Amino acid sequence: MDILVLIIYIVVFLYSVILHEIAHGWVANRFGDDTARISGRLSLNPLVHIDPFGSIIFPLLLYLSTGFAFGYAKPVPVNPYRLQGGKVAYRWVTLAGVLTNFSLAIISALVFKIATQVFDLGPNNLGVIFFQLALLLNLVLAVFNSLPLPGFDGFNFLTTFDIFGRFISKTPIGNPLFMVRYGLLVSLLILFLIWPFIGNIIYFFINLFSRIFGI
Repeated sequence: MDILVLIIYIVVFLYSVILHEIAHGWVANRFGDDTARISGRLSLNPLVHIDPFGSIIFPLLLYLSTGFAFGYAKPVPVNPYRLQGGKVAYRWVTLAGVLTNFSLAIISALVFKIATQVFDLGPNNLGVIFFQLALLLNLVLAVFNSLPLPGFDGFNFLTTFDIFGRFISKTPIGNPLFMVRYGLLVSLLILFLIWPFIGNIIYFFINLFSRIFGI
């Protein structure tokens, strides 16, 4: 049973991050940037989305050290200069992934509720476990990707506003060379430092969904 749960966890996690990335590329394509499409990144094939560090090494290290696995897929390429609609279009592109994860969480909560309260399936049912994990993981992904940290959707969204862009340009984060060398390290360091705060936000949304859907 534990092995089956682990397999379900991996499948749910992989396709939650894959659908997140596909959403970015799909919305970009709708606004005129077909970079992701011609790169073959609108595919459900996990092999084209797996990032060696973010999808394998980082989740494994995190799981071994904390018992909790989290990671990310290879970012879908988007060329903001090809988008028809300027900054507004790019905002929708950056929001697409988070909105997808929230949508998946809502769908999972509804199916979980129906499975447990209408069909009276128990907690050991693999279908119940699948949608319970899908609910939790997509809420976690939505919260994480909303963070205003370099490399996260929340940061990319904020950079579309001039006041934030001017502020960032005066810091090391606004230096492309610095970000190439240290951007990931900076984000991970901040992530671990503010983990209690992030945990509270995640628990807030879990409790909110529990109250809304009565699960």
